[in-house]
Amino acid sequence: MKRKPIIGIVGKPQCDDIIWNKICISNEIKDALNENGAIAIGIIPQSKIKEINEGKPFSYQNYIMDDDSLNDLFATIDLCDGIILEGGIVICNYEQKIANYCIDKNIPLLGICCGCINMALATGGSISLENYEYLKEKHFSLSNMKMHNVNVDVDSKLYSLINKEKINVNSIHKCKIDNPGAYTIKGKAEDGIIELLELENKGFNIGVQWHPEFITENKEQNLIFKKFIEYIKEHK
Repeated sequence: MKRKPIIGIVGKPQCDDIIWNKICISNEIKDALNENGAIAIGIIPQSKIKEINEGKPFSYQNYIMDDDSLNDLFATIDLCDGIILEGGIVICNYEQKIANYCIDKNIPLLGICCGCINMALATGGSISLENYEYLKEKHFSLSNMKMHNVNVDVDSKLYSLINKEKINVNSIHKCKIDNPGAYTIKGKAEDGIIELLELENKGFNIGVQWHPEFITENKEQNLIFKKFIEYIKEHK
């Protein structure tokens, strides 16, 4: 590949604005991609909002997803060599449509926090909200970037990338994955919370329940982005 890989970051609605309903892209993810040799572009739905449901810990924002809208959305995915589903507190139907499209087309996919959740939901999985208070205390911090350990299976794709069975991660989530859907659980926190999902026999298709973009000064966290980009270069 002569040009740099183009990686689409799927935009996340920002619903707390006073006037505007915005879709945002994480600067930290964009910077991590740029610093590791890729070009980042934003991926947004090409249709109008159908409904907004606000809740705790997640809000749900759904867009019109008729055939024309899906074709337009998938056309933006086809511009990219890989896709990242970013984190946030809003779950959108288009994120799950994108996850399934990437699976069907074998497009390299990395899910971060809520992105990991959307990968599970897209393939028939489920999440749990009843542990909100526990998760808020043990798995949610905006300041502690070394919150807990994750035990990584030695037969996982992630282990082959970072060569570590245990890593210390940050954590900014208030719900947990109960059913991973078509994904295989490849890592858990020490309290049993699912932290790592991988899709078997689909190249690079990994979901992490933490935010490596905030701690790329840690070698193993930066390797997640670096190896994602290297995989794309090698398979194009």
